[in-house]
Amino acid sequence: MADTVRDISYGPRERNRLDLVVPEGMTGPPLVVFVHGGRWFRNDRTQVELYDRVDALTSAGMAVATIDYTYSTQQAWPAQLEDLRAAFSFLRENADTYGYNADRIAVWGQSSGAHLALWAAYEQAGNPDTALDALVSWYAPSDLFNLAADRQRDDVPDRPLPGGERPPEDILINAVAAEDRQAADAASPLAFLERLDPDTPLPATLLMHGTVDAVVSPLQTARLHEHLAGRPGTGLLEVRLVEGAGHGGELFGATVPDVVAFLADALGATPPAAE
Repeated sequence: MADTVRDISYGPRERNRLDLVVPEGMTGPPLVVFVHGGRWFRNDRTQVELYDRVDALTSAGMAVATIDYTYSTQQAWPAQLEDLRAAFSFLRENADTYGYNADRIAVWGQSSGAHLALWAAYEQAGNPDTALDALVSWYAPSDLFNLAADRQRDDVPDRPLPGGERPPEDILINAVAAEDRQAADAASPLAFLERLDPDTPLPATLLMHGTVDAVVSPLQTARLHEHLAGRPGTGLLEVRLVEGAGHGGELFGATVPDVVAFLADALGATPPAAE
């Protein structure tokens, strides 16, 4: 069983809301912060409920916070990064109120939410007061300048022809990402990581990507993994390509037990005592 508190305000903006689920009968469980995907301009924090992730995490002894953030169609970057900062500050400041441990925090994001999860992990690294313990990235766009080109360079079959709508990365930064390197890099976690002191300790990291993802090329995760593998400050690093998986779907759902086990180990979580 778990206690759920919904629609908590963590900041002044319209979509600065979060839900919090804490396992019952536990003192200070670690916290997993989930960041939803949806091209930065759709979906919401209830996405965490897919694949029974909340039950899986709380059953393993972890609290869960799932956050909304400002849509890119409402306000361009860096509004989303500012929301992340506000959410993590709120969660640290209110740990005693809700009953989880603010010293053991992980972040898990998917798609555009994974892009934001990478930002949360890397921007907060290096400061013992804010450094996260673990990061899970599901098919993240990490290098916005190369995002469109990677779709053409990879070997993903049956890629659909481009539609008429504006690419989501362009909406996010209010520029053409493939043409404006400065604007694209300003919103790219990989570019931030490349500027970060290479000795800065990073959280335990699990990168996952589908091998036939036609939305965010697997080359994005491959490039990020290559950089991380060469950094002195990189700690535990795992990469998992989900064979035959596209941009999410049931093949990713089947990996949830492995992700939960990774997070439980990184956070030192223990399941609640049986009643």
